[in-house]
Amino acid sequence: MTTSPSPTVEIGLSEEVISKINMAVEGENAAVWAFGYLLSFIPDENKDYAFSVFNLHRDNRDRLRLILRDLGLTPPRPKEVYEVPIVVKDMVTAYELASLVENRLIGIYIQLYAIENKSERSETLQYALDGAIRILEFKQTPIALPGSIS
Repeated sequence: MTTSPSPTVEIGLSEEVISKINMAVEGENAAVWAFGYLLSFIPDENKDYAFSVFNLHRDNRDRLRLILRDLGLTPPRPKEVYEVPIVVKDMVTAYELASLVENRLIGIYIQLYAIENKSERSETLQYALDGAIRILEFKQTPIALPGSIS
């Protein structure tokens, strides 16, 4: 008796989801750059937390890049330099920049959440919620419409 091989099902992501993952990689690239930049304005007693956020964004970026590579796609590369929308001169303005970066990433993650399969949504939602918590930890007020520019 011969048996037929089991069919293989290749699960892919829609172009829309891939586009949003690319946006998230670009956002995380910018976050890694921004946190590296603003670390020099954070006093030593607060540096551990800021550095842990830097590492978190680097890990998120690497996780997203791996998703794209597993699909045979080339992830977006980071820019050599980013335009800083806030003049950073001290810890207060560094936290303002950190909050702006987090807010923009929340907007990207919410866009991704809206189009993902239900089984994959919880992790994306958690990234958005964690970003809102970080904004509060930076002693800033989250924006009512995440991802919007205040």
